[in-house]
Amino acid sequence: MNRRFDVMLRGLLLATLALPVLAASAAAQEGPERGFSLDLFGAHLRASGEDGGSTRSLGLRGGYRFSRTWALEGSLSRLDEDAQVWFGDLSAKAYLVDTSHFELYALGGPGEFRVRVGGDEVDRSTIHLGIGAEIGLGRQAYLRPEVRRRWEINSIGSDAINEYSLGFGWKF
Repeated sequence: MNRRFDVMLRGLLLATLALPVLAASAAAQEGPERGFSLDLFGAHLRASGEDGGSTRSLGLRGGYRFSRTWALEGSLSRLDEDAQVWFGDLSAKAYLVDTSHFELYALGGPGEFRVRVGGDEVDRSTIHLGIGAEIGLGRQAYLRPEVRRRWEINSIGSDAINEYSLGFGWKF
């Protein structure tokens, strides 16, 4: 199972290296699309490694698209557990495929997670990479399946958290 995630990670890294070439060709297409977007999402999180458990989360994402190719996004989610566990991410998004009703993108950036159990609170810095799509349901509404992989900055290369999410969004 870890081999499958390693293959996925290599694919994400390869896609990240190819972003400048793909983004240049996408930028040469028609004029810019700008604006805000907001989506609600549910996610299934699975920890990699030997003791890899899984859980669910709910969250909110908001972003601003600067051009047909680039966007900046922030997300906040909370795990569905007894302890209070929050994830916050800031992502740069590069749209690789952009048609009228289907957009494929890659994203990455820094983040943080906070665990609060009783009176104790622990904050950890993270980084993440992901790939997803925005599937148009009309002029402004869309479905958004996405896969992200998140690592703690202090332990990159070891265990990670894989997040599989599905959201419903609205473009303003």
